[in-house]
Amino acid sequence: MAEIDFQAAVAQVGAFVAALIEPGMRLGLGTGRTTSAFLEALRPRLTGQFPITAVCTSAATEEHARSLGITVVASTTIPLDLDIDGADEIDPALDLIKGGGGAMVREKVVAERSRRFWVIADAGKLVPRLGERHPVPLEVLPFDWEGTAARVAHVTGATPIRRGQQAPFVTDNGNFVLDLPYRDRRLAPAELARAMEVIPGIVGHGLFLRTATAALISDGQSVTVLGDLQHRRDPL
Repeated sequence: MAEIDFQAAVAQVGAFVAALIEPGMRLGLGTGRTTSAFLEALRPRLTGQFPITAVCTSAATEEHARSLGITVVASTTIPLDLDIDGADEIDPALDLIKGGGGAMVREKVVAERSRRFWVIADAGKLVPRLGERHPVPLEVLPFDWEGTAARVAHVTGATPIRRGQQAPFVTDNGNFVLDLPYRDRRLAPAELARAMEVIPGIVGHGLFLRTATAALISDGQSVTVLGDLQHRRDPL
């Protein structure tokens, strides 16, 4: 595969998705450069006759959305029409590894409360199986994080690395992030997800399994749609 121009790809897919947004929609907004590209592509359409309400998954996304005049709400009991977010890896089943920006817990909450969840990404994020290029992020409590990391290593056979060199990376929730190498895949994704969900100290993980309803992928030349853009589900 030819080298992908990341900036061109995310600008293209951002513009493609922005053209599909309808006035009055209630959006979930992810975190990261791809979501930012989508918001910038949406900017020209955001006039007084094009109201949008959004639940944002990070302080950075909230600041960006407010600067464009989007009405930001902290929570909602009404299902969101559409969640738009990026991913670190996307496999053929549209299962994902997310959390490169450290917002995976909030992103999962918003995804599960949305009728549709579209993943937007450059073609370099496509992998034959999860774990090929990226570790699985784990958001953990700062309290006894080293003990939590030791438990993860015991269960998975892989040593998680705390994100942040001199000082730990801290999420908007006030927690740390451990990056768990996953290339060896001692556990299948569903098995790993279940194992991480029962370890005390882990707040959440970056495996998004059977969550995305569609993926929109750009190679900088064209956008490919995987899945069904019209598929809707009953949010949890």
